[in-house]
Amino acid sequence: MTWVKIDDNFPDHPKVIGLSDGAFRTHISGLCYAARYLTDGSIPTSALRSIGPRKCATELENAGVWQRSDHGWVIRDYLDYNPSREDVEGKRTAARDRMARVRANN
Repeated sequence: MTWVKIDDNFPDHPKVIGLSDGAFRTHISGLCYAARYLTDGSIPTSALRSIGPRKCATELENAGVWQRSDHGWVIRDYLDYNPSREDVEGKRTAARDRMARVRANN
């Protein structure tokens, strides 16, 4: 399981405070999607249907929260607040290895 890190000032951020409720929800859903699938903040066009309406993605783009990419969108500053795929996978591997050593010593 992964977690999304959201600063407690997040709802009051100048880029976020003016968003519609739908765009705010789409952004939160996008953050969860990126964390769950370890996309480093990338939201593929094919996933948007399950995250939120295209008009909300456009609103997020216009607000500077999401940025258009060749394959969909990228959540701006995602990796400033959330671990990368590489970091998460490294921690998972280290935890598996640690548990294997513990089990081997019992």
